[in-house]
Amino acid sequence: MKKTMKRILLAGAMLCFAAGSALAAPDCANAASDPDGDGWGWESGMSCQVVFKGFRVAGAVLNDAKGNAFVARGVNNPHAWFDAQAYNVLDNLAARRTNLIRVVWTMGGSAARLDQILTAIEARRMVSIVELHDGTGSNDAALLQRMANYWVRSDVLAVLKKHERKSMINLANEWGDAGKTPLQWRDDYKGPITTLRSAGLTTTLVIDNPDYGGNPNGGLWYGHDLLDHDPRHNLLFSVHMYGTFNNPDDIYNAMRDYRSSGLPLLIGEFGYDYNNGANNLNSRVDAPRLMQWAQQFGVGTVAWSTAGNDGPNAWLDLLSGWSGTTSWGNLVWYSQYGIYKTAKRASVY
Repeated sequence: MKKTMKRILLAGAMLCFAAGSALAAPDCANAASDPDGDGWGWESGMSCQVVFKGFRVAGAVLNDAKGNAFVARGVNNPHAWFDAQAYNVLDNLAARRTNLIRVVWTMGGSAARLDQILTAIEARRMVSIVELHDGTGSNDAALLQRMANYWVRSDVLAVLKKHERKSMINLANEWGDAGKTPLQWRDDYKGPITTLRSAGLTTTLVIDNPDYGGNPNGGLWYGHDLLDHDPRHNLLFSVHMYGTFNNPDDIYNAMRDYRSSGLPLLIGEFGYDYNNGANNLNSRVDAPRLMQWAQQFGVGTVAWSTAGNDGPNAWLDLLSGWSGTTSWGNLVWYSQYGIYKTAKRASVY
């Protein structure tokens, strides 16, 4: 759209405001509507404001920066703990048609390295969710706020804004244990959400449910409250499916209930039925059906995890030696509803 026309339309809108009119420009559905980057676009025969530079939710659907639905078919990758290995395996993951990397990160991570990682993910035509692992299982609201403060630290904020078109922010991994009630969870997240929005971040914020992500009722009961609190109304609620989802009905019901409530859902981590549940997470999750239902409901899934899990958790390695495929990896990538057969790239590529 030519700048002269934009200025005329903007001036007209401002005159209407001055005259007491309720005229307000709508948000653009597609950031590409503003090719010159001045914050104004043209859609459906009228001027619109480009306030979302990247991902945004619309009801139960997650859309990318071009306004098209995006369904995550991704894996968790432990960049915080295995820097070189996690970076070097990105080619391998992309070759398996993985469309999203959940970047395991901590507050000790440098902004410069995060920039390199996100750049490498984008170069392989994948998108990212960056999460902070420092508060896993914590009920300390002050720690949750410190993690929010990390995201808006000047050097980190610059990196996040640079990559905002193709990334999302998972404010805190599994913050809140079984003792954190959904109501407390709601109230404790309000301040951190405000912190990130006040810093100018518009992208989708991923919010893990309480009880290590395993209690879907945080989002189901109070998700709309948090969406109303967020000035961008752009939150994606994440559930982690391990031992609390051993009953397949609970998996199906969570996906169904989020969809029917008009709430966006991500399965941000999940495991499987290893050793008939005789494992450290008591997991008997029916992963094949989880993946089938995720495809049915259009719910994103992010399996845990590429490689590097310690002894008790080694059964969750998707790769052997950071290259070969384990039985868990074969299920996640190559089964009927696996990544290789169901993943579609974000339309920004």
